[in-house]
Amino acid sequence: MNFSYNESPKIIKDFLNYLYAIKNYSKNTIKNYNLDLIIYFNFLKKYLDIPVNIKQFNIFILANIKEHTIIAFLVYLNFYKDNTAQTRQRRLSAIRTFYKWLFSQYPPFYSMENPTKNIPNIERVVRLPKYLNLEQAKKIQTIFTKDNSKFPYRNNMIITLFLHTGLRLSELININIQDVDLKKNIIYIKGKNNKQRVVYIDHILKNKLKEYIYIRSKNKKVICLNDALFLSYQKKRIGIDGVENICEKAYELMGLKDYGFTTHTLRHTAATLIYSKTKDLLILKEFLGHAQLSTTEIYTHLINDEVKEAVEKNPLNKFFSEKAA
Repeated sequence: MNFSYNESPKIIKDFLNYLYAIKNYSKNTIKNYNLDLIIYFNFLKKYLDIPVNIKQFNIFILANIKEHTIIAFLVYLNFYKDNTAQTRQRRLSAIRTFYKWLFSQYPPFYSMENPTKNIPNIERVVRLPKYLNLEQAKKIQTIFTKDNSKFPYRNNMIITLFLHTGLRLSELININIQDVDLKKNIIYIKGKNNKQRVVYIDHILKNKLKEYIYIRSKNKKVICLNDALFLSYQKKRIGIDGVENICEKAYELMGLKDYGFTTHTLRHTAATLIYSKTKDLLILKEFLGHAQLSTTEIYTHLINDEVKEAVEKNPLNKFFSEKAA
């Protein structure tokens, strides 16, 4: 893979090529790791007053970094950059993976101790996911019209696909036409770390996909099965920014602009609706494509909501209200 990141030192490019070619990391993860390491390198230069440009960083500079310096970097991210626990953990993971590769590639450092070895993971602050209620989820699927959008069919289809399948943003933009099998009612998905999985489509989504693909084909005499399912206005595969802008506009049209909703809100909404009907975390885990059940357990907040509602409906509440009157 050809990385064209101008700021990246050669040692980072070598590491990223290894992740792509050998470890099969996704392009999005590699992009994030590149950014994380650039931020880390810049911190090292200033914090340790290293008298060379980060492009000149080599194994001798990096192998002599101590644990306390990496911890200082994590403190810097928390107090000066206001990074969330999740972002700090991702950056720590990038650094940890980088050093593991570094010490395995260069024999002189085999005997040295990896400075990330004893650094614990960042404890995450668990936040309940934001999601749309059922009526909002129904309405937002037809929010785009010819009056407010140049591509209403595409935009509504993107929203609908999110809500019916719970896809991640990266999974949605990577779908090709050939990945949609309307005979088997499935879509083949390339998930995190390029893992393949299958999502099932219901009859509503199937009909909408059939209609969308037909409309999509009218704009091109011959449709190639390798073509992206969703195109930008430039007739290229739609990108992350394009989908985020579509969702942001949808929330604005719904009057939900200031609620902090994102593309991930649609995934959370899909998960919430599925779990509210099944109450089965294993089913939800497979639906969302989670590797670990612990990731799915956040959706048990729905049980708490139902318990609260049941308490409010307790007949004793009415009894004591009548007695008070």
